[in-house]
Amino acid sequence: MSETVTETRTTFVDHDGFRFALLTLENSGHRPVTLGPASLAGYAAAVSDLDLAGVDAVAVTGQGPVFCAGADLKSMTQAATPQQAEAVARQGLEALGQFAALPVPTFAFINGTALGGGLELALHADHRTAADSVRALGFPEVRLGLVPGWGGIPRTFALLGAAATARLVVTDSLAGKNLSARSAADLGLVDAVLTDEGFLAASLDFAAGILSGRSTAAPRAGFADTPADLDAVRTQLDARLHGAAPAPYRALQLIAEAAAAAGSAGNEAAEICAFGELLLSDEARASIYAFQLTQSLAKKPAGRPDEEPLPVRSVGVVGAGLMASQLALVFAQQLRVPVRITDLSQDRIDAAMSWIAGQLDKLVNRGRLKAADAEAIRALITGGTDKAAFAHCDVVIEAVFEELAVKRAVFEQLEPHVRPDTLLLTNTSSLSIQAIGATLARPERLIGFHFFNPVGVLPLVEIITAPQTDETTLATAFELARRLRKTAVLTTDTAGFVVNRVLTRLFDEVLALIDEGSDPGVVDHALDPFGLPMTPLELLQFIGPAVQLHICETMHQAYPQRFGVSRSLTSLVAGGLPGYLDHHGGISPATAALLPASKAANPDKVRASLLGALAEEVTAMLDESVVAGPEQIDLCMILGANFPFHTGGLTPLLDRETGSAFHPKLRVPIPAAG
Repeated sequence: MSETVTETRTTFVDHDGFRFALLTLENSGHRPVTLGPASLAGYAAAVSDLDLAGVDAVAVTGQGPVFCAGADLKSMTQAATPQQAEAVARQGLEALGQFAALPVPTFAFINGTALGGGLELALHADHRTAADSVRALGFPEVRLGLVPGWGGIPRTFALLGAAATARLVVTDSLAGKNLSARSAADLGLVDAVLTDEGFLAASLDFAAGILSGRSTAAPRAGFADTPADLDAVRTQLDARLHGAAPAPYRALQLIAEAAAAAGSAGNEAAEICAFGELLLSDEARASIYAFQLTQSLAKKPAGRPDEEPLPVRSVGVVGAGLMASQLALVFAQQLRVPVRITDLSQDRIDAAMSWIAGQLDKLVNRGRLKAADAEAIRALITGGTDKAAFAHCDVVIEAVFEELAVKRAVFEQLEPHVRPDTLLLTNTSSLSIQAIGATLARPERLIGFHFFNPVGVLPLVEIITAPQTDETTLATAFELARRLRKTAVLTTDTAGFVVNRVLTRLFDEVLALIDEGSDPGVVDHALDPFGLPMTPLELLQFIGPAVQLHICETMHQAYPQRFGVSRSLTSLVAGGLPGYLDHHGGISPATAALLPASKAANPDKVRASLLGALAEEVTAMLDESVVAGPEQIDLCMILGANFPFHTGGLTPLLDRETGSAFHPKLRVPIPAAG
């Protein structure tokens, strides 16, 4: 896989009495600027070839919306030996180090996105400016199973101290968060934030001011770190990851070493060693695979037809519960088209409208939405009890109780009121699309469009086709997902689709073991070593026992040989209990009274049983062609169930732990020493 080569163009600029050598990173292929071996070599050559005679300063900048998006992942993951892996870090440190060692003042003019190696490049300059529109400054490495390997940790520590470095490199990275230009300036990571218009000229003005002494960089706030700061982050990692992902722990170790070095250049040998070891780890390969999935399949979803989609200029929502209210808000906010809600009761409509207004107020108060925009969105959403109001809607989606007869009745009542070309969406989480539309006169315009809760946060939409769904309906559904800023995964009309089918198989195995008397605590925490976001019983409690019981019953009807209906879950719902757990995460006394006397359980055997069940179910899903391939299952679990990157979604984890072969190429054979 060849590298997308970034070129470094050198020009000389006279500005305000000073002469600047300006290095501009650019990509002739109109791809985002990244740094692979050839790009780094070209950058290093451009720096070493500079004729500094008469030059007062050197600056580096990018073009368009990107300064530098970081290391080239395609070329980086070709490393197959420790020597090759360490060479990735060593070459970057040497190339960026040449820039830092120049005998004249250096500047980075951050015109756009600066992530990972791109931010590290900027940190090798003496001073940094950033355009006001920049919204992505950060270190994604830890989320990718790596650590910043080109000096990012010691250089950030020198500016911000240990606590802030840990936040940027570890905590924000795992959360997928980046800094805006202004947030970076507030922290002290950049010296000045300048307007986008005329950014280069304004940056040169700033640099000339520094050189002339007319102006100085903003003073650093200073920091007073203690070892407890890093200990607190490590404690949080233990609670969340249980040691599952090595990268954040190695990053903390490097931060501690930078602190011990008292702001010196840092321990490059330790940095190179850590980066090299992590690059060859299963977790890094799975993480990079997961990242590339979320980028590539989000832009080019499998199964999207070439058919021209229908326009969507107005939307109807059947139902006024929490899910329906979330849908109405997302449609209005993202599409900026009129949205009409209906329900059987005006009181329910009024409650939904009140909830929507409250959510918009929260967005304004948090600075995520302007007051004028909130008012405009609020005005787009109206409600009432008459389905005739849907007569001119281009799309109508139902979000009513998850019962086949109820959903089928909704569409039977709805169809006479809408145009023949109105797109009909069902937000069902597990029911058959074909069965829901069985009584429709035009079932070809019905399609499953399954959102995940909370709708405004989770980016996945499962698009489910029935045999009668036509190409125009499918194309319109894909385009609608894109406009809603959701990632769409196409599935066939099988019970549970992807996410709920996988999770229900997990719940089924967990509850079967508990119902047989295995220690509930051991069973619930058996998967902790993989650092999943919740234990199975925590997730079941979040979903709600009644909802999950209904899904379990649906899955049992479809696949009685693999899915059962738990005795304890049935009793739990009958007793009106909120879940298996108390407020401290243990089995509640009320639940314990419903369970058999527990016996000791071997966590390794429990773990093997759970993973074996998941591997069996994924294999069955692929055999049934529920999705195009294992990549779609992984994408669903990442975006719909919050599986962390280091698991690769699901199938890379199953490969490693069960000997499956969904993605054997993700594992890198490391030659034996000697």
